[in-house]
Amino acid sequence: MNEFLQKVKFADKLTQFMELEAAKMVVNNQINIFNNIMQTDNDRIVWSNMVMPTELIFAFNLIPLQTELVSGWLSTLNLSKKYIHTAHSKKYNINVCSYHKAIIGCLEEGILKPPIIAVFSSHICDGGSMMGTYLKKRFNTKVKLIQVPYSVTVQNRQFLESQLTELKEWMEAYVGYRLTNENLKSTIEFSNKAREYFIKANNIRKSKTVFMGNLSIRNMYGATFLMGSELGVKVAKKYYWQLKNKQKVECKKRILWVHFAPLHNGQIMKFFEEELGCVIVFDITSFIYWDKLDEKGSIEILSQKILSHYYLGEAKKRINLYLNIVEQYNVDGIVIFMHNGCKAIPCSAWELKEVSKLTNKPLLELYGDC
Repeated sequence: MNEFLQKVKFADKLTQFMELEAAKMVVNNQINIFNNIMQTDNDRIVWSNMVMPTELIFAFNLIPLQTELVSGWLSTLNLSKKYIHTAHSKKYNINVCSYHKAIIGCLEEGILKPPIIAVFSSHICDGGSMMGTYLKKRFNTKVKLIQVPYSVTVQNRQFLESQLTELKEWMEAYVGYRLTNENLKSTIEFSNKAREYFIKANNIRKSKTVFMGNLSIRNMYGATFLMGSELGVKVAKKYYWQLKNKQKVECKKRILWVHFAPLHNGQIMKFFEEELGCVIVFDITSFIYWDKLDEKGSIEILSQKILSHYYLGEAKKRINLYLNIVEQYNVDGIVIFMHNGCKAIPCSAWELKEVSKLTNKPLLELYGDC
């Protein structure tokens, strides 16, 4: 057993101490993917990237695995530095985001089985297309890239819908059977149910501070990769009910956190919350940005979810979103983690500066690497 799987196996013993029951379910599912499914049914795992809609993958009874999630594990287990060095030693571009370099180094050392099939989306992160090219050339992975238009127009929606139709047919060829509307309808229903519980949980976080928010950033984002599954509904429901019954925690200042966090060093966020009393009452990765999906079972419905992401379109849309969150969550200050290698999110920091001016709330640009 290699060092990654050994550490994952040890982490399995530690999940019993996790405060959030829903996060425990999310992490245990990921551990099962690494320790069991990847070893015996690797052909069922579809590598993907963040915000790629997982409903279609679950409709084929396949299992999505996000590259960012794997990198998060490598960072948390203090292995990412080693594999980033491996990527550098093999002459991969030093300017590539560390999320992807860690994955590349890990695969180059044979720590994880390379994917047989992968589906990436181009929106938010340009690393998806790069990872697709790497996997196809290096491991002969079957790769499909969905190119997402930046703005929402009739023509752009039609373009995206045509790609999703091609993706469906491509996946049908892979699994060897046609996708029925009933199967897709079922996954969309699961997605809508989970969405409803997550919105209820987020509403609780508006009215009271019930847990240290770094726990959500570190683990609950993984729940978004379960949208469209029965487990996703169970996780969302457990999350809502636990928050509903939790007691308030002490909070001196209420913080909005934008972007991910330094996963290799949890002490930084604990310092914010436990030492300074600046509790992260909401993080942007927890925001449910899409409307309820039409449950008629048509592939085109997923284009609605893709195009509604807040990092697409005009800056004014994001500024208004941040303003609403600051007001609804009674935010005292904002932190944006300026992750090295990421272009989209740190480059939008000026929008948060506008929010800071308009609301007279302090803004901290915290530079580092996830």
